[in-house]
Parts: sequence; structure tokens; C-alpha cells
Amino acid sequence: MAQKNIHKVIHLDEKVLKPEDKQGTGSLAISKVDSSTLEDIPFRHNFGKTIIGKPKVYDLKGNLLADETNLVVLIGREYLAQLLAGLTGDNPNDYTDYKVTYFGVGDGGTSNDCPPTTIGPYDDDTDLQNRVVIKEPTVEGPPNYIDGGRLKRIEYIDDHGNTQGEITIKLEEHTINTNTGGQQVVYAYTAVRYTMYLMPDETPKDNGFFKFNEAGLFAVKYDANGDPTNDYILFARFTTLDKYLETNDGIMIEWYILV
Repeated sequence: MAQKNIHKVIHLDEKVLKPEDKQGTGSLAISKVDSSTLEDIPFRHNFGKTIIGKPKVYDLKGNLLADETNLVVLIGREYLAQLLAGLTGDNPNDYTDYKVTYFGVGDGGTSNDCPPTTIGPYDDDTDLQNRVVIKEPTVEGPPNYIDGGRLKRIEYIDDHGNTQGEITIKLEEHTINTNTGGQQVVYAYTAVRYTMYLMPDETPKDNGFFKFNEAGLFAVKYDANGDPTNDYILFARFTTLDKYLETNDGIMIEWYILV
């Protein structure tokens, strides 16, 4: 097959085929997704209550490309334990000054099989399989990128000085048992929503495209001045089937963490 024919191809494994995977990316506009058009509150889910969530991947026109399940990895759960207790306990690693404010993407989340299958996420993951440089950081600009550009701030400052991306806590629907023996639907602010953008001028476009198939939320250590450092840990990860992003393509990731 000629190289030009693999642009925009989304490889599908019939075991995980979803209707939204059939849409393709199309020609993407550079304008950002209006998050008010997406499913908002209250957030509903069909899992038992564990520390998992539902990341969704959209193109920049708002078309749904993937609907996945993420995993809060073991080191991320150690981080949560320290936040709850306000101390490290017997853990020799101190994560009490870390915040989940950055994300990374990569192209190592699928196998080389035909058709490919996703790799992970696994409980003992400590990074993405192949995390790539999103964009080289600049000294004079805001701290949108750290770790040599391999992590991007979720709430970042664009070229016009506006804040893009969002971290917010949303209502979640719960069915609970009552003291009368019945059940009742109630709502509580137990869903953290991360909205993050990967813009067309970001990620390497080798051979004219970037093969996106994995992403991670990262907890970053902040110094005494409130500035991010290059110390970080992986908090949560998801993988997805290959999405080929061309030069003018970008994506928006809407990622829920349920607590």
C-alpha cells in the first residue's frame, strides 16, 4: 500500500469496535470544541465504584473518535493515599506537593499486529509506552510544557493570552441504599473532569502524520513558589486504537476521574 493511503486510517479490532470509531477524522478545523455541546452534568456511569473513569477523544469539530476506559495506576493510588492522609506514612516517596495538572500523549499504545490491539493500561505502569514531545517549551512563555516538552499543562495559556483546557469537579449520579430498605437516586460532586487539547502545531508529524494511541494524566511536583518542576509521576493512563493526525489535525480529550 502506498504511504499516502494510510493517512486518516483508523485500524479497528472487531473485539472492541464501537459505532463512534467508524466516523473517521475528516478535515479538521482549528477552532476548539465548545465543551458546552458535550455531555455535561450529571455524569452517569455503568461501573462499580472504583477509581476509574471514562476518557473520550474528539476531533476539533466535536466528532467523537473514541470512548475508552482509563486506569489509575498503583503509583497514582499511592499519591491519592498521601493526599487523603496529608502525610507519607511508611512510603519513602513524598507526593504531597504534587498536583494532577499535566498530560502526555504517545504512539506506543498498540501492537504491531494486523489488525493491531491495544497494550494496557496496566496497574504497574509508570509512564506511557512511548511518550512523545508535544511541543518544545520556550523560556519567555508561560509554563505550558515541561520535561522538554513531553508534558503539556491541562489548563494552558494560548498565543493570545487566553486560558484553554479545564479542570473542574462535576456532579455525578449515584443510586444509593436508603435506611428504609429502598434505593434513591442522588447527585454528588464526585467526578473530576479534565478537558485538554492537542493542537495541530503540536506532536511530531513524521511522514506527515502522528499516530496517537495512548495518553496519561501526570501529577507534577510544585516548588515553594508554586511553580511546576520536572518531577512527576504517572497518575492514570488509557490506550486507544490508532488515530492518525495529519498536519492540520488536533484532538480534544475529555477525561473523567470518578472518586
